[in-house]
Amino acid sequence: MMANIKPVELQTGHISNTEKEERLKAESKLKGDKIITPKPPKELSSNGKKLYKKIIDLLPTGFLNGGDTFVVGIVAEALDRMQICQTKINADGLFTKGGEENNAVKTYDKYSKTFEKFSGKIGLSPKDRSALAVLILSDNDKKQDEVLNILDDDE
Repeated sequence: MMANIKPVELQTGHISNTEKEERLKAESKLKGDKIITPKPPKELSSNGKKLYKKIIDLLPTGFLNGGDTFVVGIVAEALDRMQICQTKINADGLFTKGGEENNAVKTYDKYSKTFEKFSGKIGLSPKDRSALAVLILSDNDKKQDEVLNILDDDE
């Protein structure tokens, strides 16, 4: 089984420029040209559909593609179910009157594991968000350098 390999854009370790370019080309080819649809899957609840749209809005444009629709749907569904469980836990408490653990606690745990597993695949973990932030800052620096180079060439 392969290690959890991240897209080259989220890579934090050192790789050569050549390897980075090759990986970018390969990932771009595999990613395809279909963008993710903002229309949520019909199977989601109304809250799940709102969460689906919010997840898409959280990530940079072009980061997700059509194949990510399923993963975003799973993450939205997990969040929706976790919220339902949290409401039940808040209303009924962690334990029943008989002293047994509220079933909503176990269900919450199940969906939180699903959320954790799949949210990392689309860049929603804190580590992935940090990597995205570094990437965005790096791109901004490059754009500023390009502008400075153009200005310098004009002088």
